[in-house]
Amino acid sequence: MGESESKLFPARIWPYLVLTAIGGAVALFSPFAGGGIFMLGYIGIAVVSPPVALALYILLAPFPLGVVLHHHKFYISDLMAIVLAVWLLAKSWRQGLQSVWSTFMVRDYQNPLILLLGLSVLSLAVSWSRVGTTIKILEYVEFFVVMAALFRYTSFNSPKVRNFYVIVLALTVSLVTLYGLYQFMFQLGPAANTVDVHHVRATAFFGQPNVFGAFNDMTFPMLLALIAFGSDQLPKRWLTAALAISALGVVISYSRGSWVADAAAVFFMGVVVWSTKGRQVLKKFSVLGIGIPIFMFFVVMVLGKLDLSHTAISMAYQKNTLERLRTSLTALFNPAGHYDTNQRLLIWKAAIDAIKTHPWLGVGLGNFHLYIQKFPPKGLGAIPPMAHNLYLEWGADLGVGGIIAGLWYEWRWIKTALTLLRAKSQRLSTDLYAWVLGGFGTFVAFIVHDWVDFMIDHGVIVPLLLALGIVAAIATQVRAEKS
Repeated sequence: MGESESKLFPARIWPYLVLTAIGGAVALFSPFAGGGIFMLGYIGIAVVSPPVALALYILLAPFPLGVVLHHHKFYISDLMAIVLAVWLLAKSWRQGLQSVWSTFMVRDYQNPLILLLGLSVLSLAVSWSRVGTTIKILEYVEFFVVMAALFRYTSFNSPKVRNFYVIVLALTVSLVTLYGLYQFMFQLGPAANTVDVHHVRATAFFGQPNVFGAFNDMTFPMLLALIAFGSDQLPKRWLTAALAISALGVVISYSRGSWVADAAAVFFMGVVVWSTKGRQVLKKFSVLGIGIPIFMFFVVMVLGKLDLSHTAISMAYQKNTLERLRTSLTALFNPAGHYDTNQRLLIWKAAIDAIKTHPWLGVGLGNFHLYIQKFPPKGLGAIPPMAHNLYLEWGADLGVGGIIAGLWYEWRWIKTALTLLRAKSQRLSTDLYAWVLGGFGTFVAFIVHDWVDFMIDHGVIVPLLLALGIVAAIATQVRAEKS
C-alpha cells in the first residue's frame, strides 16, 4: 500500500519542473497555450514523483488559475487532479477492481460518502440546473474521492512525504496571508469590506474574507499539533512562523466563523491532549494555541491605527477589532439588530423553506442559489451564492437525506481520529499522534465554521483534504500493524 520512501526530487524531474515554469510564464499572455505547456510538464512530474505533483496541487489550488467556459470556472488544479487520478488508477488497476475500489474509496469514510454522492447523482433527476449539478458532483469526486485517496496513498508509512506536504501547505498559507495583509493595510478591497476606518477585511485570492479566513483556520490546528508534538525532522522554527502568519490571517479576515472555528479546534484538541497525554504536556500546546492568536489580535489592533490608504471613509465603516469581537457576542442575543446576522437568518429561512418544499431529493446539488433567486425572502439585501450553512445547503440541495449523509460523513472523520487518539495513543509514535491530533483539529475547524458558511471549494478545502488523507493513512497503517 502506498509509495516507498524514495527521493522526492530525482534528477529526471527537473526538466519537467522547468517546463511547468515556462508554461506558467506563457499563461500570463496566452492562458490556453501556457496551460497546455504547463500540463505537459505536470504529467511528467506526476509520473516521476507523484508526491511532488501533489505538492504542486497544494501550492497552486488557492490561486484562481484557469479559464471560464459556459459561465463556469475551470481551474488548473482540476486538470492536475485528473492527471493524478489517472496515475493512481493505473497503479491500483494492476491489482484488480477490488484494489481500485479500496484505493479510491477510503475505508474509514466510505459509507456516508457513498450515500452523499448517491444522493447527489439522484438529485440530477430534479435538478434546477443539471449542468451546475454535474459540475458540483465532479468537484465532490475530485475533493473527497480522488484527492483524499491520493494523500492517503502517497503518505502511507512515509513520514518524509507527510512532512513535505505540510511544509508546502505552510508556505502556501504564508504567501496567501501576506498578500491578504497587504490588502488589509492598504485598503485594497470593496467598501463593503472596510474595517477600522482605513482597512479592509483580507480576501487574498479567494475574493471573499470568510473563505480566506477558513483557509487559515483549517491550517492553524494542523501546524499547532505538529509544532507541539511532531517529529524533530520538521523545520519547527519555520512552521512556528507559519503558525503565527496563519493566526494573523484568521484575525485580518474579520470572519467570526473563523475566529470561533479555531477557538473550538484549540479547545477540543486541548481536551484530547489532556485525556490522552496528561495535563503536564499542555503547557507548550496552550502557549502556542492560545498565546499566538491573542498576540495577533493585539498586533492587528495596533495595525488598525495606521493609515496607509489615505482615503476618506464613511463613518459607517469604523468598526474595529474589539468592536467586531463585541458585536460577535451581542449578535447572539439580538440578531435582528445586526445586519449581517439578520441577513444570515433570512438566507437560512429560505434554505429551510427549500427543504420543506423539496424534502426528498432537494433542488439539485449546488442549486440552492437558484431557489433563493426565485423565492427571495423579504428583506434580503442580495442573492447569495450559497446558504451560508453547509448543512442547510446539503438539505436544500439534496433533501433531508443530504443533511443526514453530511453529518454522518463528518462524524466518521471525528470518530476515526478519536479512535486513534484515545484507544491507540500508546501505540502511536509521537509523530503519528501529532498528525492525527492536527487532523482532528482541522476537522473541528471545518465542521464549526461551516455552520455559518460553505467551504467546499477550490483551494480553501486543501487543508481538510490533506487531513482526511493522512488520518486515513495512519488508520490503515495501524490496522496493518495490528493484523
